[in-house]
Amino acid sequence: MNLSTAIARGQRQFPVILTALLVASVIISATLILRDSGVVPSHPMDQHFVESVDLAIRYTKGNWTFHYPALQNSGGITSSLIAGIYKLIIPTSKTNLNWHIRILAMVMYLGSSWWMIRSLISAAPIRILAYLLICISGFQFIQPSSDLFAGSFFNLSLVALRQAWPVLITSLLLAIFGLTKVDMIVAAIMIAVLWGFWEQQKGRQNPERLALFTFGWLLLFLAPAFLIQGSDPLAGNRSLLAFMSAYTEFLGYHQFTGIPAAAGIDTMKIAKEAIFPGVNNLLDIVTKYPQLYFDFVAVSAARSLPNVIHAGKLLLFPLGLVVIQNKKLSTLRPFLIILLLAIGCTLIPAWLVIYVRLRYVVKLFPAIVVIVVGGCHELSTTNKWAKPILWTCGIGTLAWEGYFLRDMWQYSHFK
Repeated sequence: MNLSTAIARGQRQFPVILTALLVASVIISATLILRDSGVVPSHPMDQHFVESVDLAIRYTKGNWTFHYPALQNSGGITSSLIAGIYKLIIPTSKTNLNWHIRILAMVMYLGSSWWMIRSLISAAPIRILAYLLICISGFQFIQPSSDLFAGSFFNLSLVALRQAWPVLITSLLLAIFGLTKVDMIVAAIMIAVLWGFWEQQKGRQNPERLALFTFGWLLLFLAPAFLIQGSDPLAGNRSLLAFMSAYTEFLGYHQFTGIPAAAGIDTMKIAKEAIFPGVNNLLDIVTKYPQLYFDFVAVSAARSLPNVIHAGKLLLFPLGLVVIQNKKLSTLRPFLIILLLAIGCTLIPAWLVIYVRLRYVVKLFPAIVVIVVGGCHELSTTNKWAKPILWTCGIGTLAWEGYFLRDMWQYSHFK
């Protein structure tokens, strides 16, 4: 067998290996999820949206009732609709509902990551490295499942953009991604606008269509919350609740007297009345107590940094290389900019309101891996160090992930 024949045979085998890895990782992950409790964690755990969402239409006491999810709920609109529709179609019970939703979210997360790898990375061997980095991370176990749904639709949006899917479908995926959280709406619209700008630079016809269709889909999904019983899809004041929760957690342990150390509802009320009297929302805290707020932001940054490092691990080094040398990228440069935009829309609000938890990076991690791996492959034509850095940091990250994999599975709701 000559060298060219061996290479061709290897190229044919790699898709089979990648598919086998997908199947194996899904089976193993599902098995581990089934070893955990199938009961949905109770409120105030964010995963509780799985049980609380109810899309059934009922006629009681002469009135029709239907509860459409609010965007600021822990499941957002997208994840709540997925869980609600799933419960309407598939028979579940209180003892197994969490298994159903977690496995569904895991399959979508790993499957969409696999698809994105196939779409954005051209070299077969490093596709395997990319997928191993994603599945061994243990992020597919994270709760709430809304973060996995968000990551899945972000992955699919990138696939749709790369493969030039019909605008109607691509815009729908971007809108669904945007409706996972309030801050993701901004990311979805900005991605659509940026892509239209790049399409205009290429001389494509009607480059504004993606942004217009995305905005239209967003309005369509938000409309029921406005129309049904006059409810507000932006209802709620989760930012103030999240801020007070983090504030009491960070600073409560350093109080000599007064505020208890444990960050509970009663503690937050005491802290709000004693330290921030007269505030009704987070903006009041920023404007009326700027010094205390900036002290919090500094502490939040210190708390966030270890989580960011733990999420990215050694991949932060090749990511930095790809960002610095982004102008040398050909295919992946637009997707790098999209990723950086999504990172900004996700992590900056978390830093300013609460702090960057490990699970906040979950929705972006597959895209980070794909851009790092594919980007280093593109840079290797002009930078001899790109591939050695990638493989050294990639193998080191796999070892790091493997060491913490059991921890990610056992404490999936506390990351």
